[in-house]
Amino acid sequence: MFARVKKVKSGGSEYEYLQIVENYRKDRKVKQKVICTLGRLDRLRDSGALDGVLTSLAKFSTQNQIINLYRDGSVKADWAKSWGTVLVIEKLWKTLGLDAVLRSLACRCDYRFDVERAVFACVCQRLLRPGSDLAASRWIQNLHGEGFGELELQHLYRSMDFLAEYQPEIEKELFHRGRDLFDYAVDLVFFDTTSVYFEGRGPAEWARYGFSKDHRPDRKQVLVGVVMSRKGYPLSCQFWEGNTADVTTIQRIIALVKRRFSLNNVVLVSDRGMVGVDNLVELERAGINYIVGIPMRRYQDVRGPVVDTPGYYQALTPTLWFKEIHRNGCRYILCYNPDQASKDEATRWALVEKLKTTLKKQGPQSLVGNKGFRKFIKLDRETVRIDPAKVKDDARFDGKYVLLTSTNIAADEVAVTYKRLWQVERAFRDLKSALEVRPVFHQQCRRVQGHIFCNFLALYLKIALQKQLKTKQIDIPWDQVLLDLDAFRAIHLRIAEKSYLLRTEFQGEAYRIFQAVGLKPPPTLQTLQEYPNVVP
Repeated sequence: MFARVKKVKSGGSEYEYLQIVENYRKDRKVKQKVICTLGRLDRLRDSGALDGVLTSLAKFSTQNQIINLYRDGSVKADWAKSWGTVLVIEKLWKTLGLDAVLRSLACRCDYRFDVERAVFACVCQRLLRPGSDLAASRWIQNLHGEGFGELELQHLYRSMDFLAEYQPEIEKELFHRGRDLFDYAVDLVFFDTTSVYFEGRGPAEWARYGFSKDHRPDRKQVLVGVVMSRKGYPLSCQFWEGNTADVTTIQRIIALVKRRFSLNNVVLVSDRGMVGVDNLVELERAGINYIVGIPMRRYQDVRGPVVDTPGYYQALTPTLWFKEIHRNGCRYILCYNPDQASKDEATRWALVEKLKTTLKKQGPQSLVGNKGFRKFIKLDRETVRIDPAKVKDDARFDGKYVLLTSTNIAADEVAVTYKRLWQVERAFRDLKSALEVRPVFHQQCRRVQGHIFCNFLALYLKIALQKQLKTKQIDIPWDQVLLDLDAFRAIHLRIAEKSYLLRTEFQGEAYRIFQAVGLKPPPTLQTLQEYPNVVP
């Protein structure tokens, strides 16, 4: 329905009439129907009748009333910010006591800003929109939380210094508080390392060229090690020069963990590439038990005698078979995955077929630099051929891996425990991808340490939230969790010189996520005086 001006000729003159018209469809054609004719447009204007009609009709238009209130300043919507993630994470933050820990430590410093709020804001930013500290200073202005509006970039930089200085005490307090809340054992600790490269020179003390797990050998890097409990909670993260060998870090990290968390009995669980023979000897001398993967193709004592040991496997699950082997005073657990064995066989035969084709078309020179091909060939004077014996020998390792342990833990539990090492690997993926440690632009060690440790805290809270959701049988992807919480927003309204906070409705699984952490949703509308923690 709309207004239309219709021109009519009468007595040699042309007049304009104002009509109310409605569109309708008939026989697939749009036609118009005149609802009423209000009169000649010039007379309506001159008499003021048109203004009276419009004013009278406006009383029945809700939208027009709102627009008028907005225009004359009676109603203003100043901003709309993401609120759901802040509320949920802050609930966990306080449950873990991190707010109290940081405020207690901040009392030792002469800071003139709220350090606890600055760290919490950075953690929220790492979870919602990870990035640099500079990006954080901008992004947190889109989050609604107590004290966020007062934070500046310099405050975030100084809070990174604070985290670096008090990291040991924060980890210790988080460990003891988390152990009481989540009841996780720490007799088993999982350890792995990764590298984080720098944008620019990086700090002189740490920045080195080394083996890059990011496949960026052209960048200087720092080596980061993370220790996790058997329940999947991170305990500590440590830093070394970028050219430090993985195997040299184990003794130092275990000694640190035992000392920092006052642990008497620790069992180290580590991947195949982490532990050398010398390290195992030193661990035994230090009274530290271990469960480690052994590169079965590298060591002759394992390659033949252990891998080919006769006897039946015990099936723990359809994809995890095992048998226990004692040799030369060592205790091995040989594990076998039938599904992986089939994949390994298919991969090998595909590689052999490709090798045949390559040799036929390109000749022996095609093998230069290709380790995958070279392990299946044999040199006969000037000829190169595929060696069936080597192909057959490679099949002995299909679907198998070997564990070495100094513990008396049952063989099946050893096998299951090692499988949990994927939690550490997933934590690293989260730390470097989902939470995006990079880019790292800092040129000082304490800033780099604080930046990465902030991501460590974000990772801890993410894992805590995921476990809470799992307990409540809420099975949704992490990106969906963030999407639903981000849709829960706070809107600041000013109506007749009074300030109000209006919240949006829950989207997706947001309400169930609130329930999972024991969080009561805020009222739909409240004055700021009724909700003192809210700062416009």
